[in-house]
Amino acid sequence: MASLSPAFRVESRKIHQEHETIDQDLIELEAALDHLVTRSKMRGDIVTAEKVLQCGRRLATYLPAHCAREEALVFDTVADISPQLAQFGAEMKRQHRELLLRLDSFILSLGHLESFENRDDAIFKLKEEGCKLAEEFRRHIATEECELSGFL
Repeated sequence: MASLSPAFRVESRKIHQEHETIDQDLIELEAALDHLVTRSKMRGDIVTAEKVLQCGRRLATYLPAHCAREEALVFDTVADISPQLAQFGAEMKRQHRELLLRLDSFILSLGHLESFENRDDAIFKLKEEGCKLAEEFRRHIATEECELSGFL
């Protein structure tokens, strides 16, 4: 069985704290998406669109680094404890790749919002995509927290 060092405990607590921060950022993103309206309701909702873009970019800035640190510091360490934890870590890494690709796609869609011919449809799709992304990140984090409760 692998020995878990005090440094591992410190880093795993940081990962747990980051999960809480990510959850708050996802709440903020969802609130901004909820306030994003179509032209038919309000013309030129620039401030809300900027807030959505800010939230999305903030997540896109630090989530890749969070995932990389989590993989290296937590998943790779606990993989030595049991085959089940090794398999769990591999699955979480796979989900990281998928979630980060979806986040990149969401950010790209945000950047092109004004270029869509039918802005109302684009906003509807963006809201749907963003809320689904937030839900999937939350589910992913909850799974990590549950499975690794003795480590985080």
